[in-house]
Amino acid sequence: MWARKVLTETHPKKTSKEERVHFRMKLQVRRSIFNPSKSRPLTHRGRRTPLPTAAAPEVRIWLLKGPLPLLLLCSSLQSPTVAVKIDFDLAPVSFDDQYQGCSQQVLEELILEDYFTKELAAHEYHKVWQRALLAWLNQAKAPPKDMAIAHAVAILVYSSNNSVRSDFIRAMASAARSSQQYKNSFHFKYLHYYLTTAIQLLRKEMVRRNDSLCYEVHHKVEGVYLSASTGATIRFGQFLSTSLLREEAQKFGKQTLFTILTCLGAPVQDISLKKEVLVPPYELFEVVNTSYHPRGNWLQLRSTGNLSTYNCQLLKAIKKI
Repeated sequence: MWARKVLTETHPKKTSKEERVHFRMKLQVRRSIFNPSKSRPLTHRGRRTPLPTAAAPEVRIWLLKGPLPLLLLCSSLQSPTVAVKIDFDLAPVSFDDQYQGCSQQVLEELILEDYFTKELAAHEYHKVWQRALLAWLNQAKAPPKDMAIAHAVAILVYSSNNSVRSDFIRAMASAARSSQQYKNSFHFKYLHYYLTTAIQLLRKEMVRRNDSLCYEVHHKVEGVYLSASTGATIRFGQFLSTSLLREEAQKFGKQTLFTILTCLGAPVQDISLKKEVLVPPYELFEVVNTSYHPRGNWLQLRSTGNLSTYNCQLLKAIKKI
């Protein structure tokens, strides 16, 4: 039975059977009627209001031109920059393959052509992968049901704040500009596949156990003040590491805090040992509430379905389908 439970901080809130049924029906309707051609962008790109501590000109320009997936990398900045009104839209050129109906075929191709070795060499992230593998082996436990060790290691690689994740986000942000861009320039095919299927397998197990399928989570972007229009539909266009603990996300001021009701993400704390949920790049959200304050902005988002431009793209790129 599909159910909804919103997790606030560390304590789950109970919902009645009628509320869960109503939410399920509402979500199904939203997914069936969503029309991306009629979506509303959050704001127009390029408006800004300088903060008391302004960014250097080159940083400010980069912020204004960057799509949302790249803007979220600003969480590594150590000081406030500018208040930015950015066009979140639907991240149309972000790679969003869900591998529906072709997961096993894609896996076989990844193994046959040894994409793992190619990508380790191309991006020199073998040390990061090795550290993540050792961290997983030190936990001395089997992966969750139906998952391979590679799924667990991929989650550990991404959930760590490292250069691999930053490079991966940048690559995803433009991989869907064209099929050739994906084929020739997107060198994270292996990591993307294992992160995507890890979320899907975890959610499959959640359904089997009759677990909660929706979670209230939090994600902060430090040093950037983002604003949005209530009622807009967006997607992040990247895998988003989010926290189940609001107080953890609010440790530092001068930030934008997202409070997100995700119904397609999966909790990964059994792997990462952190109370976090990994949100997929294809999940759609509606902006339902906003609040602006000198110490930080707050945006509340609610899951409203999913949207993918690509499916089984690896097989299409090599002409196997």
